[in-house]
Amino acid sequence: MIKNILKIVLIALIAFEANAQHWKWDVGLNNTEYQFKDKTGKQLDYLKATGGMHASFRYNKELVDTTNLISKFSKTAIFFGNHQTLAKIASLFRYELGVNLNQFNSTGDIQNIILNYQTNFVGLSASFGPEIKVYKGFSIALHGNLGAQKMLSGIQTQISNTKNINYDLSDNENFNPVHIMLGYSVEINKLLTDKTSVFVNYQKNTTLHGWTEGKTNLNFAPTTFSIGLKISKF
Repeated sequence: MIKNILKIVLIALIAFEANAQHWKWDVGLNNTEYQFKDKTGKQLDYLKATGGMHASFRYNKELVDTTNLISKFSKTAIFFGNHQTLAKIASLFRYELGVNLNQFNSTGDIQNIILNYQTNFVGLSASFGPEIKVYKGFSIALHGNLGAQKMLSGIQTQISNTKNINYDLSDNENFNPVHIMLGYSVEINKLLTDKTSVFVNYQKNTTLHGWTEGKTNLNFAPTTFSIGLKISKF
């Protein structure tokens, strides 16, 4: 599964390179809430959010690049040339495709036993939304996010007065499947030069596992803060 994900990412990045507009790198911190339900559907609250690493590499492109269209005589260029208001609105919207690494960690205690969850995930992401220039090189982007995460490794540590026990989570049905995520992100960009920007990013996402009677259910709900660099128009 991991090999297939990496192959898809590599093919996508090669395909985008010829028409690259913006490349983005960021690193930050996930604070992940484990939303856990027992077999009766009761929401349990003994697990608390804790920090974990986040890193991503993304391709970002305008939905309509009006500057590029000026030099073309295609049907698209003629259409937007005749509908300039629509072209201005469309040029505000961008889409992003990327690959990321995440740690979704948690801690808690039950019956005098401390539980620690340490996990490492790799994922693909896609997002779409407007980016609006506001003041002296600053812009704000608001995107809707869709992604998939697959656990690379995970350990549950149980700490008691008598002993510590580690459990491999790779065969745990709440951790090992591909996790589909939905959410949103807010990003503030600052233009440094005509080809370089820095940004801060806030993301809120959640997995979408529905509860089934007689089975436990776990959803990851990470809140992510990151800082990054954007290089434009190679």
